Amino acid sequence: MATSLTGYVAGRHARARIPPREIIVRFHPASVIVIAFLLLWGVVGLAQSKPPAEVKLDDLSFICGHNRGESNGTIIDEHWSEVGGDTMIGMFRQIKNGKAQMYEFLTIEQTATGPVLRLKHFDPGLVGWEEKAQANSYPLVSWKPNEAVFQRPDKETKITFRSTSQNTLEVLLERTGGKTELFEYAHTPE
Repeated sequence: MATSLTGYVAGRHARARIPPREIIVRFHPASVIVIAFLLLWGVVGLAQSKPPAEVKLDDLSFICGHNRGESNGTIIDEHWSEVGGDTMIGMFRQIKNGKAQMYEFLTIEQTATGPVLRLKHFDPGLVGWEEKAQANSYPLVSWKPNEAVFQRPDKETKITFRSTSQNTLEVLLERTGGKTELFEYAHTPE
C-alpha cells in the first residue's frame, strides 16, 4: 500500500505520540534594526527608480550643459542641449596637442519603449566612421535620479551618465572584453 511522505510522517508521530515541535527564531535587537534598515533602503531605492518605458527626457536633464575634462593630455569637450520636443542633441570632441582627434554627434530620442541614445563618430573633416544610414543605438536600460544607463542591444557596450554633484558629471564607457573608461567632467548646467 502506497502512502505519501506526509502521511507516513504524520502517522509515525501519531503512533509514537510525539507532539510536533515549534520552531522559535530569536533575533538580537541590533539585527532587527539592521534588517529593517536594509529593507527600507531597498524599497526607497526601488521607489526612486523607473522602468525605461516610464522615463521621459526631462528625467535626463542632469546631462544638459557643457562638460569638459582632461585625460593623459587629451581634452574632452561635450555639450548637451536642453530638451526640445522629443529629443536632446549633443556633440563631443577630443583634442590632443591642439588638434581635433575625433568628433561625435549624439541624440537622445524619446521612443515608446523609453529614451534611446544614438551616436555617430567622425574623423577631422567630418569623415564618418559608420555607414551613411547607420548609427550606434543604445536604448536606456536603467534609470534612477541623476543616473542613466544606456546599452547596445548586443550588450557589447554600455554608457552610464552619472551626476555626482551639480558641477560634476561622470560618463562610464564599458565594453565587453575591453577597457572600461571613466570620463570625469567639470559640468556647467544649461
